[in-house]
Amino acid sequence: MLTNGNTGKYLKYALGEIVLVMIGILLALQVNNWNQDRLNQQLKQSYIENLLVDLQKDMLAIEEQKEINTYTEQEGQYLEAFLADQLTEIDTFRLTRSIIMTAFIPNPTITNSTYNDLINSNHFHLFQDAQLKRLLDDYYIPNNWALLFNERILQTAWFDYRDEMVKFHSPLLYRDFYELEDPVELGYSPKYQIDWKGIQQNAYLKTQVGMIVAPKS
Repeated sequence: MLTNGNTGKYLKYALGEIVLVMIGILLALQVNNWNQDRLNQQLKQSYIENLLVDLQKDMLAIEEQKEINTYTEQEGQYLEAFLADQLTEIDTFRLTRSIIMTAFIPNPTITNSTYNDLINSNHFHLFQDAQLKRLLDDYYIPNNWALLFNERILQTAWFDYRDEMVKFHSPLLYRDFYELEDPVELGYSPKYQIDWKGIQQNAYLKTQVGMIVAPKS
């Protein structure tokens, strides 16, 4: 075209080729964006479904813990009544059971695997709803810290309580009690002396029992 003096036609042709290439590139980018958006939506939906599963597990765990707390609270109140010398009749089997169950510390678990994956994989940006992101943070972050803190405090109280209690009961207390298939029918008759008066008059034990029972109430 140039040799024939058709410069204008050549420029138009070249410009047309450039436009077609640019259109092709833009279409390819748009298709890639569509595919990425589709993959992101699928990934987001997967996270949402897994978060719902985690929350359902938490709800079931909370219901189970409420039942356990109710039972251990009742046993703790029985032990507190004994320590305060408020029982008219003392059931030594139940008293031994209350010593064990009072020290049971239910440790609620927060199923945070999906949330942690969201944070560690940098996929939290998939959730554009600012309120939803804030609710997730409000639920998981304080609960994680609270669980770690409560576990440390309560376990410390439990070990102190146990160590003090076995001074008056027996180091075999827990082993003997749990080895019995049916303590009520078989008859719980430990082969060692139990210093019930020493337990009842121990001010430190009263404080420890109060600390352990209070969080369950």
